[in-house]
Amino acid sequence: MKEKIILSPIQIGPVTVKNRVMFPSMCTFFCDGRGYVTEDQMDFVEDLAKGGAGLIVVPGSPHGKPGPGRPALSDDRYMPGWKAMADTAHRYGAKLFCQLHPAAVQAGRDKVVKAVEDYSRELLAELVDSYAREARRCQLSGVDGVEIHGAHAHEIAQFMSPRYNRRADEYGGDYRGRARYSLEIVRAIKAICGTEYPVVFRISGDEMVERGRKLPETIEIIKLLEEAGIDAVHVSIGMPESEEYMCAPMDIPDGFNTSAAEAVKREVKIPVITVGRITTMEQAEEILEQGKADLTAIGRAQLADPGLVNKYMGGDPAPVRRCIGCNQGCRAATVRKKIRCMQNVRIGNEKALTFAPPSPALEAKKVVIVGAGPAGLEAAAMLAEHGVKNLVIFEQESRPGGKINLAQIPPFKANMEFLTGYRLDVLKRHGVEICLNVRADVSTIAAEAPDAVILATGSSPLIPPIPGIEGAGIYTGDQALESGVEPGERIAILGGGLIGCETAEYFASMGRQVEIFEMRDDVAVELTESRRIFMLKRLKELEIPIHTGTRVEEIALPRLTVSDGQGEKRQMDGFDSVIVAAGRRPESGLLEEVREALPGTRVYTAGDANVPGLAIEAVHEAAFAAAEILREFA
Repeated sequence: MKEKIILSPIQIGPVTVKNRVMFPSMCTFFCDGRGYVTEDQMDFVEDLAKGGAGLIVVPGSPHGKPGPGRPALSDDRYMPGWKAMADTAHRYGAKLFCQLHPAAVQAGRDKVVKAVEDYSRELLAELVDSYAREARRCQLSGVDGVEIHGAHAHEIAQFMSPRYNRRADEYGGDYRGRARYSLEIVRAIKAICGTEYPVVFRISGDEMVERGRKLPETIEIIKLLEEAGIDAVHVSIGMPESEEYMCAPMDIPDGFNTSAAEAVKREVKIPVITVGRITTMEQAEEILEQGKADLTAIGRAQLADPGLVNKYMGGDPAPVRRCIGCNQGCRAATVRKKIRCMQNVRIGNEKALTFAPPSPALEAKKVVIVGAGPAGLEAAAMLAEHGVKNLVIFEQESRPGGKINLAQIPPFKANMEFLTGYRLDVLKRHGVEICLNVRADVSTIAAEAPDAVILATGSSPLIPPIPGIEGAGIYTGDQALESGVEPGERIAILGGGLIGCETAEYFASMGRQVEIFEMRDDVAVELTESRRIFMLKRLKELEIPIHTGTRVEEIALPRLTVSDGQGEKRQMDGFDSVIVAAGRRPESGLLEEVREALPGTRVYTAGDANVPGLAIEAVHEAAFAAAEILREFA
């Protein structure tokens, strides 16, 4: 069998990395408020190293106010944590690099920090010294190398960017002047750590913003950095203003950024690292076989499954948890909280979701789960994996998946299938069958004599009290997507949330005339920033009229009566149908009935049956309900 390039070793300077899989730097918010490495951060590194990653890059703040986003480096008191992370990586044959990533002293990303023009030469000299000094701390603590963060509009990146750098001195002007600060940092690190200590430089090949740096100029800067002594270059993409590319969601093709790395690789002799929606080991191998890069940075796919490499090598027979590209847990607006993952609830919860080997008592317990949507499947998979042998799952529909079966229908949403697919694979491996076409009621559940019940019964569309909403030609979003209804040529969508916008895009892409009516001042606000940017672009390209601040007062097809924020009414004619996407309500009616009928039985709700929301919330609620059962019956 031909040896896989992805599994072959590679040199970064004098350091040998055992394979071509790198976990790129990610702010986890696992540190405490003072910047110290915590148990959660240690567990995170261990999972990646144990799972087979060859190189793990952890961000560290060389200066600025420490915080929970990434471990600090600015004092010796922080370094035992770094040594512990390096030792942990080394136990599994992985290498650990630190990405030098400033905390508060960075240009322009926040109103409280400095503009590029305001950095005095004295401050720049201090910062160069800080980068070098903290690189030396890393070296003395057993960290195998450092990566300089010169991408994504952080302090160093903005100096290199024509968009941000308007300086008229030797640190501005053409690309040579704008690269000067970066070159000084590289040389200072090499001077204090020695030429043999590996230095990687991360840079956006194309900043993807107006007046931003393009790839040809980036290549010229990389050549200067290579001359200054960097040992590898990590070719990223984007800036905060182009967030949709910087951390691309499912809306972007896998491996979309490899052409930039390929162009760089033709011009330099050092190893080139590529990054950007590389979601499988097979994709990574293909990139390397085609000579587009020397290493692959696989981030979110290893968040979803830290065991990705081992599974590819055949060392773990379990199915792979595929990254969906939803960005709900790793890039959401709540990013200042600990990162999470829809596919991997263990991230940040390693201790809480680690269990003792199953006991005979646990194996004898029976658990009934009602509903085989995201929540029900997550609970069932966790219980099956940790020793519950007697699982009964009821699902009223003819196939499992719940609303995920609808969620994967709109454009760019096919990846949602990964959410249910993995969990169904787990249940199949453990011999767990799902009772389909069974609408479980209290008597159905009671007949099983369960020791615990999880109600994951989902939600149903909320129908607002609008005159005429019960008439012909009115459909819910669920009906419109699942039943093959014929809505006609001109469609009014009531609601501009996630479901409304996706339904509008779905029908507009089929050539229908669609208009969105939303009471709030904006649409698609539930989406993560990167997904929302792409959604709004597509709605604009499809020329879908969006009526925000607008209430539908009455429906009498083909006419709608609507009102604006001041209550002024007007009539709009010519609609063939109305699709209602005005929110959802929990299907929680069984809860009290089951508790009353089975007073000695533990009963839980999870997912939309609790509070309708994002799939990541449903999955995490279900996991912790299952965890409580596992501990109770251990």
